[in-house]
Amino acid sequence: MITIVMAYYENGGMLDRHIKEWVNYPDELKDQFKAVIVDDGSSKDPALPHVQDVGFPIELYRINVDIPWNQNGARNLAMTHADGWCLMTDMDHLLLKGQAERLCNMQLRTGYYYRPLRVRAVDKEQYKRHPNSYVLHRDLYWQAGGYDEAFCGWYGTDSTFRRQLAKVGKLVDTKEFYLLLYGREVVPDASTTNYGRKDTKYHVSNSPELRQRRGAGSKPIPPLNFPWERQL
Repeated sequence: MITIVMAYYENGGMLDRHIKEWVNYPDELKDQFKAVIVDDGSSKDPALPHVQDVGFPIELYRINVDIPWNQNGARNLAMTHADGWCLMTDMDHLLLKGQAERLCNMQLRTGYYYRPLRVRAVDKEQYKRHPNSYVLHRDLYWQAGGYDEAFCGWYGTDSTFRRQLAKVGKLVDTKEFYLLLYGREVVPDASTTNYGRKDTKYHVSNSPELRQRRGAGSKPIPPLNFPWERQL
């Protein structure tokens, strides 16, 4: 069983693309998947109306406050409800049917985590690996402490989790499968546009306290510091 783990934020068109792909997985492949999606406080286009029956379980959770750049918290919530081996990625990364088959045929080893190849949807060219997409076991995720929610509200904080994860597991850059990356030129809501990224007030480099916390390698604070509910 593989759990597909993704955070959602005003990405209705992109979620529709995932649903369309998942529906077309063959039945024997659907038996090997479930999805856990966390709506990270969407107000204009919530995830719930977009979720349809695809032939494998989809669990939908919603964070009931809109915290800028709270993907760390959303991933913690999703991984609280994930099972076994997980494909943890972003909404703009699609697992095609053929690549799902390749993923299921991988020999996954305890204590290891895997980073897939990446191909751009716009031109089908291979692109650099995504630094925040992994195949990893739920247990290893929590051995690393999950994402540190002290950084929620800020952009550019995933390197902290990468360092935590490297302390408890071994990274493998696998060539066994790839994720298809959708840019906003293909699907306009493929990724977040509501909040600024680098060179804006949301960039973590603007917080001396968090820069110091990251440098000190502090233990993550206890997770799920927000109200949430299960919707499906």
